[in-house]
Amino acid sequence: MNPRIVAISGPLEGRVFRLADGPVSVGREPSNRLSLSDTSVSRRHCTVEIQDNQAVVTDLESHNGTFVNGIPVSKRPLVHGDMLRIGQCEMMFLTGDDTPSVPRVLYNDGTLTDIRKTVELDETHPWKVTPTEVARMARDLDALVKISRTINSIREPQELQRQLLERIFEVVPADFGVILIIDQPEDEPASVCAWDREGRGSQQIAVRREVVRQALWEQSTVIAEAPTGSLTTENTVCVPLLGVHSTVGAIYLTSTGPERKIKDDHVQFLNSVAGVAAIGLENVLALESLKAENRRLRAEVEPGGGLVGDGKTMRRLSRLITKVAQGDSVVLIRGESGTGKELVARAIHAGGVRCEKPFIAINCAAIPDSLLESELFGHEKGSFTGAIATKKGKLEVAEDGTVLLDEIGELAPTMQAKLLRVLQQREFERVGGTRSLKLQARILAATNKDLEKAVRSGEFRQDLFYRLNVVSVAIPPLRKRREDIPLLAIYFAAKSAQKCNRTFKGITAEARTLLMNYDWPGNVRELENAIERAIVLGPSDEIRPEDLPESLLEQPTAKPEGTRYHAALGELKKRLIRDALNEAHGSYTDAAKILGVHPNYLHRLIRNLEMKSQLREQEDE
Repeated sequence: MNPRIVAISGPLEGRVFRLADGPVSVGREPSNRLSLSDTSVSRRHCTVEIQDNQAVVTDLESHNGTFVNGIPVSKRPLVHGDMLRIGQCEMMFLTGDDTPSVPRVLYNDGTLTDIRKTVELDETHPWKVTPTEVARMARDLDALVKISRTINSIREPQELQRQLLERIFEVVPADFGVILIIDQPEDEPASVCAWDREGRGSQQIAVRREVVRQALWEQSTVIAEAPTGSLTTENTVCVPLLGVHSTVGAIYLTSTGPERKIKDDHVQFLNSVAGVAAIGLENVLALESLKAENRRLRAEVEPGGGLVGDGKTMRRLSRLITKVAQGDSVVLIRGESGTGKELVARAIHAGGVRCEKPFIAINCAAIPDSLLESELFGHEKGSFTGAIATKKGKLEVAEDGTVLLDEIGELAPTMQAKLLRVLQQREFERVGGTRSLKLQARILAATNKDLEKAVRSGEFRQDLFYRLNVVSVAIPPLRKRREDIPLLAIYFAAKSAQKCNRTFKGITAEARTLLMNYDWPGNVRELENAIERAIVLGPSDEIRPEDLPESLLEQPTAKPEGTRYHAALGELKKRLIRDALNEAHGSYTDAAKILGVHPNYLHRLIRNLEMKSQLREQEDE
């Protein structure tokens, strides 16, 4: 166990901070163990320390937030591989010493070779077909067939490179070989795969930099030999791997000893291998890049991963999502409009065994009743006017993935009956069809409606309600989890600032108070819109009260019970406003200048503090 933080980007890139040496304090002040000269970092931003044998990051009410895996947190345990972002600095939390070792290139820039020639990668060097060449050609063709089969059967980049080197060694008398994945001559290799004649890999690889650079610059094979009379008989060949869209890398082979000299026929064979292997490697690397991007996108909606908030309510909801995701039951997701019901549905899908399958959401309230049946079940050609072709419905397209029926409470009675049969029999028919299709998808439903009340009033079928309400997940409104509002605000602000290419340094204390005291009838969606508006229209890199919507500013400031601090703060604000108006002889514009605020904000503050009647009486005296 060796818990540590490794900076992977920013001014401290490469630095390691071990938690065994004590807590790691982060901030702008030089006294912090991890000091960052970044204006988006607070003086005392956060701490990372061991608590009860568990590494924990604690945000110290920083203006710009502390992010773990892209989500702002106030206090959170860390696990191996977690990514921390503080300002412009990104760090990774690691435990143990089991970091996988990777081959490392050791460039040897000493002068060894003085005979060098290049061979263009074209057809200017055809194989000579003579009786003495027949055996060699048969050997080379057999090796090329094996290489083609290898390329077509392997999709893992490192394994493909290793097997390519093995096949090359069957023909070329090299002692040592390496495939470098590198697209620019000046860059360091993105990955390295090495092999030697004894069938061993190597972790330290001596490669001639000038040979590799010349091969990539000239896009030609480079042959480098030891000078005549030299004590060494090293013979090196470097062949670039030229893909369809870019340079993939290079094959680098070295042999020592006169009995294993790399000859011209070996070079021609390597040229042929490079032409075939380059395209295969390019495709495999592109596929690996797409897989990595897919994993990153899925990580954003993993159970609890995309749900911002670390209060008791959200922690309980995340645990419930994790349990529900493992099953296959119908789930009814309930919550007010804007609470994030679809986000919860996606988290359930991503955390289950169907995560690799399609996720399809259908808004039952947005599709007319006449079209909803066709949209859900599909239709056969000619089944109604305009059905010019057979169409698959969403339940069929989803296959064995997940279907979310959003706004299920708005279904018409006829569709309720048809959906009930689908859930009971696990089969359906296309409109106008006669063949039954099996329902393989998992069904999730979401509603902001009180379905029990709708059942009592006859608007919703009782039997359908029981079919949907197998497992119920209730999402609390934002006003009932106010402790998550600051984290959500920072998260949305950072997201909007990045989208708008603007600097974001934090939210002022007064703006935070307004956000916390507002009831948010539109829930998380309304909060996101308010923060995005503040980022787009705000004149500074901080969110201030005057940047927020009118609905927040006109809301009377709530005074939590039993807190002297808020009461004293409110009285202080009132006294400052009265003094400023007296000094400005009743001019609100001049009073705003004295206080250093916008006149509109002064008027809103007076309304929030309910001072209008007091000031009117003061003017009459």
